[in-house]
Amino acid sequence: DKTVVHFATHGILRDDRPFDSFLALGGGAGDGRLTAREIYDLDLQADLVVLSACRTGLGRISGDGIAGLTRAFFYAGTPSVMATLWDVADEPTFLLISEFYRSWQRLRDKSRALRAAQLALLRSLRAGQVKVATPAGTFALPEHPVFWAGFVLVGEP
Repeated sequence: DKTVVHFATHGILRDDRPFDSFLALGGGAGDGRLTAREIYDLDLQADLVVLSACRTGLGRISGDGIAGLTRAFFYAGTPSVMATLWDVADEPTFLLISEFYRSWQRLRDKSRALRAAQLALLRSLRAGQVKVATPAGTFALPEHPVFWAGFVLVGEP
Protein backbone atom coordinates (compact mmCIF):
# COMPACT_ATOMS: atom_id res chain seq x y z
CA ASP A 1 0.00 0.00 0.00
CA LYS A 2 1.15 3.50 -0.88
CA THR A 3 0.46 6.50 1.30
CA VAL A 4 -0.15 9.75 -0.59
CA VAL A 5 -0.86 13.26 0.64
CA HIS A 6 -2.46 15.16 -2.24
CA PHE A 7 -3.03 18.93 -2.16
CA ALA A 8 -5.24 20.28 -4.96
CA THR A 9 -5.27 23.91 -3.93
CA HIS A 10 -3.52 27.23 -4.45
CA GLY A 11 0.12 27.59 -3.54
CA ILE A 12 1.83 30.90 -2.87
CA LEU A 13 5.62 31.05 -3.01
CA ARG A 14 7.50 33.82 -1.27
CA ASP A 15 11.03 34.16 -2.64
CA ASP A 16 11.68 37.00 -0.20
CA ARG A 17 10.54 34.88 2.79
CA PRO A 18 10.60 31.17 1.77
CA PHE A 19 9.34 29.94 5.17
CA ASP A 20 6.18 32.01 4.63
CA SER A 21 5.35 30.22 1.36
CA PHE A 22 2.07 28.40 1.85
CA LEU A 23 -0.69 26.17 0.56
CA ALA A 24 -4.16 27.70 0.86
CA LEU A 25 -6.39 25.25 2.71
CA GLY A 26 -9.43 27.42 3.35
CA GLY A 27 -11.15 28.65 6.48
CA GLY A 28 -11.41 27.04 9.87
CA ALA A 29 -9.94 27.99 13.21
CA GLY A 30 -6.63 29.22 11.76
CA ASP A 31 -5.80 31.48 8.85
CA GLY A 32 -6.28 28.66 6.30
CA ARG A 33 -2.61 28.59 5.35
CA LEU A 34 -0.21 25.68 5.67
CA THR A 35 3.15 27.45 5.59
CA ALA A 36 6.53 25.98 4.74
CA ARG A 37 7.53 26.71 8.34
CA GLU A 38 4.61 24.58 9.59
CA ILE A 39 5.40 21.80 7.10
CA TYR A 40 8.95 21.55 8.52
CA ASP A 41 7.36 20.66 11.88
CA LEU A 42 5.26 17.82 10.47
CA ASP A 43 6.15 14.14 10.81
CA LEU A 44 4.92 12.65 7.53
CA GLN A 45 4.94 8.95 6.85
CA ALA A 46 3.81 9.37 3.23
CA ASP A 47 5.41 7.76 0.18
CA LEU A 48 4.49 10.76 -1.95
CA VAL A 49 3.21 14.31 -1.59
CA VAL A 50 1.44 15.71 -4.67
CA LEU A 51 1.23 19.49 -4.87
CA SER A 52 -1.37 20.00 -7.57
CA ALA A 53 -1.21 23.77 -7.38
CA CYS A 54 0.50 26.42 -9.48
CA ARG A 55 4.28 26.87 -9.27
CA THR A 56 4.73 24.66 -6.18
CA GLY A 57 8.09 23.32 -7.37
CA LEU A 58 9.70 26.73 -7.43
CA GLY A 59 11.38 28.81 -4.75
CA ARG A 60 14.51 30.77 -3.95
CA ILE A 61 17.67 29.00 -5.13
CA SER A 62 20.37 28.71 -2.49
CA GLY A 63 23.66 26.84 -2.24
CA ASP A 64 21.86 23.70 -1.06
CA GLY A 65 18.89 23.68 -3.40
CA ILE A 66 15.53 25.36 -3.72
CA ALA A 67 14.06 26.81 -0.54
CA GLY A 68 10.36 26.26 -0.91
CA LEU A 69 7.52 23.85 -0.34
CA THR A 70 9.23 20.77 -1.80
CA ARG A 71 12.19 21.06 0.56
CA ALA A 72 9.82 21.49 3.50
CA PHE A 73 8.02 18.24 2.64
CA PHE A 74 11.33 16.38 2.32
CA TYR A 75 12.35 17.63 5.75
CA ALA A 76 8.95 16.50 7.10
CA GLY A 77 9.74 12.96 5.98
CA THR A 78 8.35 12.24 2.52
CA PRO A 79 10.85 10.78 0.01
CA SER A 80 9.09 12.14 -3.10
CA VAL A 81 7.20 15.27 -4.04
CA MET A 82 5.36 15.89 -7.29
CA ALA A 83 5.06 19.62 -7.91
CA THR A 84 4.53 22.13 -10.70
CA LEU A 85 6.88 24.56 -12.40
CA TRP A 86 4.25 27.00 -13.67
CA ASP A 87 0.54 27.77 -13.54
CA VAL A 88 -1.39 24.66 -14.56
CA ALA A 89 -4.84 24.46 -16.15
CA ASP A 90 -7.58 22.50 -14.37
CA GLU A 91 -8.79 20.10 -17.08
CA PRO A 92 -5.41 18.82 -18.32
CA THR A 93 -4.16 18.63 -14.72
CA PHE A 94 -7.13 16.47 -13.72
CA LEU A 95 -6.46 14.13 -16.65
CA LEU A 96 -2.72 13.96 -15.96
CA ILE A 97 -3.09 13.29 -12.24
CA SER A 98 -5.78 10.65 -12.78
CA GLU A 99 -3.58 8.83 -15.29
CA PHE A 100 -0.55 9.20 -13.01
CA TYR A 101 -2.30 7.34 -10.19
CA ARG A 102 -3.51 4.58 -12.54
CA SER A 103 -0.02 4.21 -14.02
CA TRP A 104 1.65 4.21 -10.61
CA GLN A 105 -0.53 1.29 -9.51
CA ARG A 106 0.41 -0.60 -12.66
CA LEU A 107 4.09 0.35 -13.00
CA ARG A 108 5.01 0.70 -9.30
CA ASP A 109 7.46 3.48 -10.20
CA LYS A 110 6.55 7.15 -9.69
CA SER A 111 8.87 8.57 -12.34
CA ARG A 112 7.74 6.08 -14.99
CA ALA A 113 4.11 6.71 -14.01
CA LEU A 114 4.52 10.47 -14.42
CA ARG A 115 6.14 9.95 -17.83
CA ALA A 116 3.33 7.61 -18.89
CA ALA A 117 0.71 10.13 -17.73
CA GLN A 118 2.40 12.99 -19.58
CA LEU A 119 2.61 10.94 -22.78
CA ALA A 120 -1.05 9.89 -22.48
CA LEU A 121 -2.10 13.51 -22.02
CA LEU A 122 0.05 14.60 -24.97
CA ARG A 123 -1.63 11.95 -27.17
CA SER A 124 -5.07 13.17 -26.05
CA LEU A 125 -4.13 16.78 -26.77
CA ARG A 126 -2.81 15.85 -30.23
CA ALA A 127 -6.08 14.03 -30.96
CA GLY A 128 -8.11 17.10 -29.96
CA GLN A 129 -9.76 15.19 -27.10
CA VAL A 130 -9.04 17.66 -24.28
CA LYS A 131 -11.70 20.33 -24.40
CA VAL A 132 -12.58 23.28 -22.22
CA ALA A 133 -15.82 25.20 -22.08
CA THR A 134 -15.54 28.98 -22.20
CA PRO A 135 -18.15 31.73 -22.53
CA ALA A 136 -17.26 31.82 -26.25
CA GLY A 137 -17.83 28.08 -26.71
CA THR A 138 -16.03 24.77 -26.28
CA PHE A 139 -12.46 24.52 -27.56
CA ALA A 140 -9.89 21.74 -27.90
CA LEU A 141 -6.62 22.57 -26.18
CA PRO A 142 -3.46 22.48 -28.32
CA GLU A 143 -0.59 20.07 -27.62
CA HIS A 144 1.52 22.84 -26.13
CA PRO A 145 3.91 21.74 -23.31
CA VAL A 146 2.26 24.22 -20.94
CA PHE A 147 -0.58 21.68 -20.65
CA TRP A 148 1.39 18.44 -20.17
CA ALA A 149 4.96 19.20 -19.02
CA GLY A 150 4.44 21.34 -15.89
CA PHE A 151 4.64 18.54 -13.31
CA VAL A 152 7.98 17.27 -12.03
CA LEU A 153 8.85 14.51 -9.60
CA VAL A 154 11.51 15.44 -7.08
CA GLY A 155 13.16 12.89 -4.81
CA GLU A 156 12.89 9.11 -5.07
CA PRO A 157 11.65 7.83 -8.45
